Amino acid sequence: MFFTIIVFIITLLVLVVSHEFGHFIAAKKFGIGVLEFGFGLPPRVWGKKWGETLVSLNLLPLGGFVRLMGEDETDKKVLKNKSSFAVKPVWQRIIVVVAGVVMNLVLAAVIFYIVLFAQGFKEQIPLLSPYKFAAVDQINEALVFIGGVTPDAPADKGGIKSGDQVLKFNETKVVSGEQLVSLTKDYVGKEVSLTLKSSESQERVVKVTPRANPPAGQGALGVEIGTATVANLNYETLPQKLFSGFT
Repeated sequence: MFFTIIVFIITLLVLVVSHEFGHFIAAKKFGIGVLEFGFGLPPRVWGKKWGETLVSLNLLPLGGFVRLMGEDETDKKVLKNKSSFAVKPVWQRIIVVVAGVVMNLVLAAVIFYIVLFAQGFKEQIPLLSPYKFAAVDQINEALVFIGGVTPDAPADKGGIKSGDQVLKFNETKVVSGEQLVSLTKDYVGKEVSLTLKSSESQERVVKVTPRANPPAGQGALGVEIGTATVANLNYETLPQKLFSGFT
């Protein structure tokens, strides 16, 4: 629970600070005075002036903010200052406001390609219908999952969990639920090895013995089986990596 809260706070901080950084860059571009760039929300814990801008660290770690000259002022001298947000043309003020959203989109794209790079520019996409993908090698396959496990059944005793993907039955690659059922029937009463991948993408091998006379409706292993069709995408060139999509 504590770790979840920390991850949430860090995620919110990154999203909001990147959003405010977009406002900051656009404001500087148009000569608008940036009075403060705050990390977190007041009360202030620490601050240091960098040029005209006070960079502050605040007590509440829930995002951040940018304070622009003339943004909320009522002082006429401030409003008439050439660096005031209020005196800038409407189109410049619109860009400053929209720049925050644009920066969030840029952040999303950067994170996406970092993840894609970490996966070697390969990914799996669940398919609800037979899409065709442009500029990528498409290999459709069915993944077999454990949808549920009956308590005290062979699967439960062997450590099989709901959500596990079944990769192999002994040394045979599992490509369909029907195949898994058929193989299980062939090995009733014999110990078999199942290679599984957990929801955290960790592979493991478990030993189970399918039972010959299971209770009604439970099956030899005591599991519910589900399948999902996916497209394996392999991005081979830079244009594919950057601009591929659906057709």
